[in-house]
Amino acid sequence: MENYRIEYFTDPLCCWSWAFEPQLRKLRFLLKDRLEITYVMGGLLRDWKSFNDQMNDIARPAQVGPLWMQAKNMSGQPIEENIWISDPVDTSYLACMAVKAAALQSKVAEEAMLRKLREAVMIQKKNIGEVAVILIIAGELEKEGILKKGKFKDDLFGDKVSELFKKDLDRTKASGITRFPSLLITYSGKTYQITGYRPFKELKKTFSLLDPELDLDIPINEENYKNSWQSLTKRELSEITNVPGELCISG
Repeated sequence: MENYRIEYFTDPLCCWSWAFEPQLRKLRFLLKDRLEITYVMGGLLRDWKSFNDQMNDIARPAQVGPLWMQAKNMSGQPIEENIWISDPVDTSYLACMAVKAAALQSKVAEEAMLRKLREAVMIQKKNIGEVAVILIIAGELEKEGILKKGKFKDDLFGDKVSELFKKDLDRTKASGITRFPSLLITYSGKTYQITGYRPFKELKKTFSLLDPELDLDIPINEENYKNSWQSLTKRELSEITNVPGELCISG
């Protein structure tokens, strides 16, 4: 049976990618091993000297807060937008490299690092542009048996990770991707693109175009869903229960 493949262009600092987690997690749970995701780190913020988002009228850190508030209000995901006043992030490149360094150890480590980085900056107001913060996260993943911190630290600034991240940046540019999240979804020789924050019904519509026989309306057991994730926000849980909520809960 052929698998569905997603090339997922994202960045740990992207609020709309965090907002999109409830829908993506539901899709991953429903498709399980039939879904293959390749993560492409898009490098949202190299530095503030070179950054200028004309679409959202953002040229300095303090202007990001209102955008994050909008993402929070639209999605229901917990987002602490005040970090852009209290401890603004100077770059997302280091966090992108952290994901690539974790990926050298395993797919599980890659996804866990990306998730922990998102939670750190979006919920805990931690500056993921700082090496110390990233190494703390690596230590947490080591305690969970997911990552070897020593190897991760060695790889983080190594040539291999720099090469992998550059490939991601080149792939993003070559694909014409200018917004995150962006998904290239491929099945049976056909590819569709989804760009930006979208409700689950848009994902379902796209997959039905790729595979009309696919059923994504299967009922999901709440306890099974909770137990499938290391952490889960109430908004992510509400995606399968239709009960609204924003606070972070453990899985």
